[in-house]
Amino acid sequence: MARVPTRHEYRLVLSHVDAEQHLEESVVVARHPSETAEHLVLRMLSWCLLRRDGLAFGAGLSDGDASDLQVMAPGGGYALWVECGAADLEKVRRVASQNAGCEVEVVFSGPRRRAELLAQLEGHEKSRKGLDRVRLRTVDPALVAALSRHEERRQKWTVTIVEGHLYVEVDGEAHDGPVETAPLLG
Repeated sequence: MARVPTRHEYRLVLSHVDAEQHLEESVVVARHPSETAEHLVLRMLSWCLLRRDGLAFGAGLSDGDASDLQVMAPGGGYALWVECGAADLEKVRRVASQNAGCEVEVVFSGPRRRAELLAQLEGHEKSRKGLDRVRLRTVDPALVAALSRHEERRQKWTVTIVEGHLYVEVDGEAHDGPVETAPLLG
């Protein structure tokens, strides 16, 4: 018998100073049975960092070809594609080259997975079409680890993002850490 995803609800107050956004809403996330708490937190932090109209959680771990988060383009295809935790360069290249104008974001928890992707790029002989639209974000692994210890299925998050730094209060407990952002090429 297949295990079903677990529903997690985040009552979120988000102040994204860099993007001039402020909102309060409940965000519901389905946690895949094999998904780690760290990956779930990274998806939620990515949602906060990249928040815009139409942003939705993709199939992620349920489908290896799917995104973790996405925004669909009005005429079909993707306007935004987000991978969290780890990324395969061939998949990232395929998404970027097949979706003209699509922003592609890869969000890591720490430098190890980012270094692995960059190593793939060094040995990459195929076309780099679209890779100039790929941006890498690296979230402080200590922040992800601290937030992943809050495993309650209902949490209240107050998130402030300012100058590439995340401040997150979870049910009265404060955490913070930097987010580094860089283009894939460059």
